[in-house]
Amino acid sequence: MANFSTHFTVAAIVSGLTATTLLSADHISPTIALWMTFFGTIGGLLPDIDSDHSTSMKALFTLLAGFCCFLLVSHIYTQVAMLELIIYVVSLFVTIRYFGKSIFDRCTVHRGACHSISFVTLIALCCVHICVLLGHTATDSWLAGGFVLLGGIVHLALDEIYSVDLSNKRLKKSFGTALKPFAFTKPFISLAQIIAIIILFDLAPSYDGALQVVTNWSHFQLTPVWFNVDDAKQWLLHMFYITPRDLHAFYQRF
Repeated sequence: MANFSTHFTVAAIVSGLTATTLLSADHISPTIALWMTFFGTIGGLLPDIDSDHSTSMKALFTLLAGFCCFLLVSHIYTQVAMLELIIYVVSLFVTIRYFGKSIFDRCTVHRGACHSISFVTLIALCCVHICVLLGHTATDSWLAGGFVLLGGIVHLALDEIYSVDLSNKRLKKSFGTALKPFAFTKPFISLAQIIAIIILFDLAPSYDGALQVVTNWSHFQLTPVWFNVDDAKQWLLHMFYITPRDLHAFYQRF
């Protein structure tokens, strides 16, 4: 399977290009584009959250702990003293980063239920609901969930690609264990994931705005205004055909 660096880099590139495309189409602002790239990059690390000693798992639990501490501070900073605030934040961070991670280690198996499309979809829907609860619009919330899903799919696809040994022309034992709809060896967990997906999708806000964003490309422009395809063709024709022919004819006169 691909390592942390590969997952992080490819997820960041794919998410960044996708966010830039939406930005070029005037669908999102530069700030939202940066956030979408962040969500997509995090999604690209999510499936490895079930790996006990992976860098992805450590990074994700650190980010989760930091995010929860930020939410706590933003809600209680006016109600408690400075010393109390520090104690609460440190306690919450240690609880999530170390105790939460330890419990998660014992309850999961690498390439199990977390290494599936259903798990990534479930986390993406959770992201949608969290963004709504934080006061973001339905469109931005669905886009955030979509980028998490995109990053997760990129991760699973990379693991499958790395399961193919091109030098020996064979498939490794890990082939087929990453990009799967759900964990076939964990039927009860997979069923719970599917039920949760249905419930969260039903309770989620309307996705019409996000659907309009990803289907309306009337303002998208791939090439700059000054770039003309016909002019480029004429330039290439002169450069590689007409000019060499004229030079050859010129030299033949001498």
